[in-house]
Amino acid sequence: MSKRLQTAEVSWSDGSPESSRFGDIYFNRDGGVAETEHVFIRANRLQERFARHQGHFVIAETGFGTGLNFLCARALWLSTVQSTEQQLHFISCEKYPLSIDDLRQALAAFPQFEDGSRQLIDAYPAAVEGFYTLRLDGGRILLTLLFGDAVQQLARLQARVDSWFLDGFAPARNPDLWTPELFEQIARLSHTGTRFATFTAAGIVRRGLQSAGFRVEKLPGFGRKRDMLAGEMTQAPTESSPMPAALPLWAHPPQRLSNNSPMLPVIVIGAGLAGASTARALAEKGVPVQVLERHAEPAQEGSGNAQGALYAKLPANPTDHSQFHLSGLEYTRALLTPLLEQHAGLGGLCGVLQLALNDKEQARQADVLAADNYPETLARGVDREEAEQLSGLKTGAQGLFFPTAGWVSPADLCRVLLDHPLIQCRFNHPVHDIDHDGVHWQIQSHGRFQAQSLIVCCATSSRTLGPLSWLPLKPIRGQTTQAEAPASLPGLNTVVCGEGYISPAQQGRYCFGASFKVGDEALEVREEEHAHNLHILTRALPELGSALTERSRTGRVALRCSTPDYLPIAGPVPDLEGYVERYAKLRDDARWPLTEPPAYLPGLYINTGHGSKGLISGPITGELIAALITGTPSPLPASQQRIIHPGRFIIKNLIRKSL
Repeated sequence: MSKRLQTAEVSWSDGSPESSRFGDIYFNRDGGVAETEHVFIRANRLQERFARHQGHFVIAETGFGTGLNFLCARALWLSTVQSTEQQLHFISCEKYPLSIDDLRQALAAFPQFEDGSRQLIDAYPAAVEGFYTLRLDGGRILLTLLFGDAVQQLARLQARVDSWFLDGFAPARNPDLWTPELFEQIARLSHTGTRFATFTAAGIVRRGLQSAGFRVEKLPGFGRKRDMLAGEMTQAPTESSPMPAALPLWAHPPQRLSNNSPMLPVIVIGAGLAGASTARALAEKGVPVQVLERHAEPAQEGSGNAQGALYAKLPANPTDHSQFHLSGLEYTRALLTPLLEQHAGLGGLCGVLQLALNDKEQARQADVLAADNYPETLARGVDREEAEQLSGLKTGAQGLFFPTAGWVSPADLCRVLLDHPLIQCRFNHPVHDIDHDGVHWQIQSHGRFQAQSLIVCCATSSRTLGPLSWLPLKPIRGQTTQAEAPASLPGLNTVVCGEGYISPAQQGRYCFGASFKVGDEALEVREEEHAHNLHILTRALPELGSALTERSRTGRVALRCSTPDYLPIAGPVPDLEGYVERYAKLRDDARWPLTEPPAYLPGLYINTGHGSKGLISGPITGELIAALITGTPSPLPASQQRIIHPGRFIIKNLIRKSL
């Protein structure tokens, strides 16, 4: 299960980093860039391949180190590929990530990559095992960092790799990396024509690559190194990479649709966070998108609150559930960082203070700190005095501080995400129903719409569409309160969460709350819920709560869309009858070995059920669905795709004999 990682032990000699653990250098002192260009760029023939390539290109690497290889590949892609509708996806493993300070010091040696280095440093995730997909250069580059053991992480990956950078410390220094299991994963993720390059010419590497199906050639090495290896996959095990073992058969993705109608855009129903994120992820992969929204503007329902807190609640011992939210947090943070510079008032990564206001929460936070599974760059304990220093106001308790988290205006974020040349929004277009005619989805709205691929992102309204009526979605009423910031108190510096949340004032007004009413679908503003919001605010920030009690208040009510396990539903939509027919024996034997692939409704996907966590789960699930449609690498490991897959409820109900 996911855990905190040891960061790299780095020593510095003449300004160059060296691994104290492995006794090897991170880059050649005679010229790190020249070495990368010789070993990885030219031997993989990347310039000519980039120049003639269409669509997305995938590079995978076995040791991220300082990120120098990534920055070189990024620079070549941006200078060679002029189309903004093509995307480079760079995947890299790292068991011992550099600390942010060591990374910053190492990359300072390469001023020619200043822009890329800054983006990487700004988005660099905490050293916790897992997948972290970072969006750079307006979506033209995606970097997925696989923190942890390379073999274990690659075994969880769903991707089709075009080139391998087999970096990492030399086999003599780090024999645990260069194993038969590594070469098996390289073969699984490759296709005929995949190239590789590596600085080493060791026999164990040459033999391993040959056994994986690569034609291997020996080339002149860089500098004083005599030889290196490069080559090409000539006998891939299959043209479509086998699924990771952790992905059960019932959750295997559908085959990609052949695009018989290239002029038809993908249609997304709903312009909230889930819909806007999904549309943007597709557009950045060069896919035209049409968004149908029943309101006159985006984000008029659950995504329409003035402000939302951006952070993940961490358990003492990480689970797939918590790791999904942590991956989502880091994805959204990387997405937001450049947008916050471009759009004033969109939000702020000012930190989040999570207060322990009762004995149960104090005990939980004590367990989190005692387990020591998270570095302080992600979350650290603070006493009441430090909590008050951080927030700028009197607080009610000690807590956990998340220094890289913050807040965002969800509605403004939706507008920014939908502002793309390949996205066309049609507002005031309610969708009444959908039906498949054997070739296309027919969408009943104002006018006639059809699409091969259709993505439903309209919260609990999804159940009004015939093929989705079985989804176990539940509405949860939430009311937020807004009031003018009192001039008698200093402004709040950070987001503060306790039994509710409040963000720093936006345009002189605070937004705080929220109530939580399961099954209540009424939308009127209630005074008793204002009183509730003020009560929980006063427990967290006594002075501010008291000052706001006397001020006039406004409110907003929206329905969160949640699920029985409080995880989103994101992925391909099952054919309910087909699932039941194929997997009916699970009613009698929960361990019955599945033999048939899942039955899906062709080209239909869903992204909903985010509850109150849409800011950290909506964007990354949008990227997941875009990856499934386009065949690009998944931003999530197999175990996390499984727990959010729409078919999970059918499987659970069959096992429980309730279906």
